[in-house]
Amino acid sequence: MPDETQIIHRGHGAPVLIVEDIATEAFTLRKVLERADYQVTLATSGQEALRLLAMREFKLVITDIDMPGMDGYEMCLAIKDSLRTRTIPVILLTTLSSPANILQGLKCKADYYLTKPYTPSLLLARVQTLLERPPTPPDADAEPLPVALEGQEHVVTAGRRQMVNLILSTYECAVQQNRELIATQAELNRRNDQLREQQEQLRIANEQLKALATTDGLTGLKNYRTFKERLAEEFERATRYHLPLSLMLLDVDHFKSFNDTHGHPAGDEVLKRVAKHLTESTRSTDFVARYGGEEFAVLLPFTHQQAAMALAERTRAAIEHAKWDLRAVTASFGVATINADTHTGSMLVEFADNALYRSKETGRNRVTHASELTKP
Repeated sequence: MPDETQIIHRGHGAPVLIVEDIATEAFTLRKVLERADYQVTLATSGQEALRLLAMREFKLVITDIDMPGMDGYEMCLAIKDSLRTRTIPVILLTTLSSPANILQGLKCKADYYLTKPYTPSLLLARVQTLLERPPTPPDADAEPLPVALEGQEHVVTAGRRQMVNLILSTYECAVQQNRELIATQAELNRRNDQLREQQEQLRIANEQLKALATTDGLTGLKNYRTFKERLAEEFERATRYHLPLSLMLLDVDHFKSFNDTHGHPAGDEVLKRVAKHLTESTRSTDFVARYGGEEFAVLLPFTHQQAAMALAERTRAAIEHAKWDLRAVTASFGVATINADTHTGSMLVEFADNALYRSKETGRNRVTHASELTKP
């Protein structure tokens, strides 16, 4: 990509005086002009600049306004009031762009305002224009122009061309800065879009990580750890507000022999189909989890014993009558419902597990409720 200074015609060694007391600013400005083939001389004060102008010939002066001792306005007026130097174009560099500053530039007969920060291309374009069409000498007989600003009267003696150039230069700088602002805003919007996209990707990744941490990889059901957390929440709510809560545990019958005969991949398919039956037969408020191995758990909030037993029986029948590829598959069920003897969530699990054991002990493929067990 070509340097932006190459867009401007070469300076052909034209001598330019830079007046700037800040070394970094002066160095930057000098590099821009030297790359465009201008011969640059530096002065650090208005007094030094006037001494150089008295000794040597310069085609253009670029000066900062805010300097110790003689400021840029005073130095510019001294240049324009001298017969020897009054036709030398003067560019004022400033961070100020209020009407009062513009008026002050007119009073000192400056030729151009360049508001900081500026682009090198804009600076070089204005330098080229002023060198190609240098200003005419100020008309000493021109009628002073009174100007009222902020309740004060000012008298401007600059020529018409200087007035137009100086006013238009401030407008041009404002347009340039507005373009840069628009470009900066566009870049900021682009980066914000990228940030939002990255945040969305991060959110999705976090959700995926959360799902991996809470989900059984084989069946897609919630895992044992998540079941324990949900059990504690549901038990606390049920006991606090005196709500019914039931738990259903089920175990695939003769699953070890199935795996030994048909292999683990076939056994995995059985577990996935059982999980599917469970999710299809339960409500959205129920909580289905893989408890471990071939065992599953279903938490049934707001569910009394009778409704829990009915659900367990429907699920048992659905598994039994499903079309299985290798051999019939059945499951045994144990159900428990909280009562006055259920003091913790772990006790609810223990009661359901005991009922499940009774179902397996008495022939499998059946449903038993904990209340059916003989108390010791």
